[in-house]
Amino acid sequence: MGYVLQKAIDAVVLLLSGPSGIKIQLEQMAQDNPELADSICSFTIRGFHLKQGVVSDEDLSGDPRIRVQVNKLVNDRRLKYASFSGTCGITLLVEASDDRQELVTAQLNAISDAILLTLDNQVGCLRAGVYYGGGYELSMQPMERGGDGFRQVAQVKLELAMDEGG
Repeated sequence: MGYVLQKAIDAVVLLLSGPSGIKIQLEQMAQDNPELADSICSFTIRGFHLKQGVVSDEDLSGDPRIRVQVNKLVNDRRLKYASFSGTCGITLLVEASDDRQELVTAQLNAISDAILLTLDNQVGCLRAGVYYGGGYELSMQPMERGGDGFRQVAQVKLELAMDEGG
């Protein structure tokens, strides 16, 4: 089922980094809030098959970062002749860090808002066999000390419907 995981992760990474993804949303937000522009101008989106802590994140040195991972895969065989037809739970972990608390909060809120706007605008078929029906859950963890400054993480959970080989 590794190919199903990769297909789901690739679809979400393409959704977030594509032409109507979060970059365009952030650019529009930066027009309204110029001091935010410098702190969110660069971010990294990366997909992982394994949970956080199992694979080293050393290559994700630039903050803020968005980690895309699958947290649940259910093959309920809705389509009789498809090798996989079911649902895939995706978690987006958004991490922001800086030496000033207000910048961390501003980064995290802006990127989370951009993700939610992108998801709201992209309901439907993401690619062949991958469908997003809408709906998500956002949760924010409290601010903590990390590295040279402060760190905060937000989680966005969503569910995709998938079918493969039908």
